[in-house]
Amino acid sequence: MKVLNQKMETKYIKLEYEESLETKKNLLSSQLNLLRTSKNLRNYKILRAKEIAIKNKLNVSLKNLKAKISLIQSTFPEREKSNIPYKKERIIELNKQQNIQKQLEDIQGKLARLQ
Repeated sequence: MKVLNQKMETKYIKLEYEESLETKKNLLSSQLNLLRTSKNLRNYKILRAKEIAIKNKLNVSLKNLKAKISLIQSTFPEREKSNIPYKKERIIELNKQQNIQKQLEDIQGKLARLQ
């Protein structure tokens, strides 16, 4: 196996056949792994560029949709502001009143039993 130093002189090291064969296998395996990594990195960059393009397209579509929704909502008549609560708020208020009424009836019943 050749070893190069800074003066570009070639020096030789004696290796056993099995050792040199194993070294060559390791070198080829490392080269193969580097090529696979390079290929995966290239594929990643391509896929990442596609992902960014799709996200940008989605953002544009969402902005357009939001603008269309705003336009449609602007054509609706505005809700009149009044003191009448929404239906859900009315139901909650009625439930509270019924609960208070029930408590009053319970207290009146207890008072009647005590007399």
